[in-house]
Amino acid sequence: MSKTKNANTLFDDFLTSLQSEITTHDEAPAGGVGEWAIQAEILLDRGRFGFAKHEFMEKPYADNHPYQVEMKAAQLGNTTRAFLRMFWCGLFMPFVGLMYLFPSKTGSGDFSRSRVAPFIEKNPESIGKFIKDTDSVGLKRIRGKNFIFRGTKSTEGLRSDPVDFIMYDEFDLFPEGIEAVARERMGHSEYKWEHYLSNPTIPDFGIDKQFQQTDQQYWMLKCPKCGEYTCLEDSVTDDDIGCIAEYADGRTVLLCQHCRDGVLDPAIGQWVAKNPSVTDRRGYHYSQLFSQYVTPAEIIHAFRTDANRAAVYNYKLGLPYIEAENRLSIEEILKLCGTAGNASSDSGPCYMGVDQGKGLHVVIGKLHPDRIVHVGEYKDWNDMDRCVENFNVLRCVCDAMPERRNARAFADRHPGKVYVNYYNEHARDGATWNEAKCQVSSNRTESMDGSHLMLSQSRVGLPRECQPVREFAEHCHNVAKKLDEKEDGSKRYIYVKLGADHYRHAWNYAVLARSSMAGSCFGESDLS
Repeated sequence: MSKTKNANTLFDDFLTSLQSEITTHDEAPAGGVGEWAIQAEILLDRGRFGFAKHEFMEKPYADNHPYQVEMKAAQLGNTTRAFLRMFWCGLFMPFVGLMYLFPSKTGSGDFSRSRVAPFIEKNPESIGKFIKDTDSVGLKRIRGKNFIFRGTKSTEGLRSDPVDFIMYDEFDLFPEGIEAVARERMGHSEYKWEHYLSNPTIPDFGIDKQFQQTDQQYWMLKCPKCGEYTCLEDSVTDDDIGCIAEYADGRTVLLCQHCRDGVLDPAIGQWVAKNPSVTDRRGYHYSQLFSQYVTPAEIIHAFRTDANRAAVYNYKLGLPYIEAENRLSIEEILKLCGTAGNASSDSGPCYMGVDQGKGLHVVIGKLHPDRIVHVGEYKDWNDMDRCVENFNVLRCVCDAMPERRNARAFADRHPGKVYVNYYNEHARDGATWNEAKCQVSSNRTESMDGSHLMLSQSRVGLPRECQPVREFAEHCHNVAKKLDEKEDGSKRYIYVKLGADHYRHAWNYAVLARSSMAGSCFGESDLS
């Protein structure tokens, strides 16, 4: 009994000490983070905080919307805004904890040491006196709240520490789905604030996908002559940046897109939402087109001369970009359609790919002539057996996950014909077939490259256009190739999901099956 009382007493003492650390919240200054930073005379690396030459930042700094997305070009001050907002929340919001996430553990440690620690030292009265040191570079305590810095290449550090606010910095470099893991830390939060910021990479992915779901605010410049507002980003085409005008006297300026006469001042504008009906998600787009430190001449020169067009779009214009060869368009896929319908059977011999999801997506093709004869979605594994029989399938590759047991049973019912696929990122030079286990091992990127080229180079035909074929085209469009950087700094290309993609993977498995049939596994009589 005494032991229980002692334990309870110790716990009560702990709660009392924790409560005493959380001081009464001062009332936040009107005007949000920006007004607080001005009143507190916050010092940054380049001097005292202010909006001179960053007039476009005044509204975002005053904005305390709980869900914000910033799709940005480089060097526009967004990271400074992000950590100032976190400190502001630590000082004035009744939060339990705040989490600042980076793509890598190294990045989070470097940020804490190189940006946060010097910032605290420069501001001892406005920030420093509220900070309690800890033994971890990844943890600060501000007015009793945990201020946590974490990398996201491993989910280990995301499975503890309750928080009310998560900041996702350089979101496009995060592992797929990591935000769902991080969001579990807010399971009991009454607030659930989230803030995403990143340079974009490819369209419909990462920060661009997030931004599309917001009210999409752009900094629009007011013309001194006609009084109309210009959205600079709307003037960007594949061939030119229309808002940049070059004159014979050597001037390069931002030009009004309405009267084509007024020279625009980046400091004179207003934020305008292109999707104002959305109120639960706030989005801001930032471009160096309205930077007062990068000239229009520099931007147009880079646009015309830089061989890395993606870098110009992502880091100077703040826009997503992908080379045409790295993403299939719906139109180019539908051009492969022939006149034959989506068959319900075929004498074959045929190859087949099966992807698992909520249903079973199937792609069936034949070699002579090389064309897809059937695409379809099924609910039952018995349907897979009927497809094998109805299309005289000599080789099928089936996704192993998530229903491994059903996939294995399907292969066991068709020995020598159905193989279960396991991706292996270390595999090279084609797939490895294990006849005894009815398994195939392949490199995901390498195999996706092969099936991508078959479509992009028009080396296979499709049935005539119908709903399943249109879905096939959409699913193929929803996969793109991008460069991925690992924790150790090494880089590799990967294919990323931009939407529903089951038919795209079923096609990949079908091509694996096709490669086996086209090789030495079957005699000429089997293929005739």
